[in-house]
Amino acid sequence: MSGTGIKARFDELRLPNSAPRLWAWSIIGGAYYVLFFFLLRSVLGRPSIPFWTSVTLTLTAVLLIANASWNWIFFRKKDLWLSFVLFAPYLLLAFTLAGVLHRIRNPLSGWFALYPAYLAYATWWGYRLWRLNRGSSQTS
Repeated sequence: MSGTGIKARFDELRLPNSAPRLWAWSIIGGAYYVLFFFLLRSVLGRPSIPFWTSVTLTLTAVLLIANASWNWIFFRKKDLWLSFVLFAPYLLLAFTLAGVLHRIRNPLSGWFALYPAYLAYATWWGYRLWRLNRGSSQTS
């Protein structure tokens, strides 16, 4: 959903001083998909508890769709304000999924708990990015 102009998008923005380089964001993105692959494999490979399995799969699907939507808004729509605002419901979903994984004692719950912690940084980064670029034509 981010399209092909990722490097150009980063080049046109004023980035926070502590912002990772583009190659680091690529590693973070790759780690995200690896984490979700193993999470889905773990959920689908364990004996099913119908209600909790459905909740876990639904939350996972919604998070993946929300992540794709965020990429579309940030890279294609170029709306930094909306991309920042979307962190609030996204964080809520991530914490909810972390809680469900802990509740069902999923073996990846500890690894997944790192994701909402990362999102705290990502939310700060999104806020700083929006503020640094607020006057430009690239934001709302």
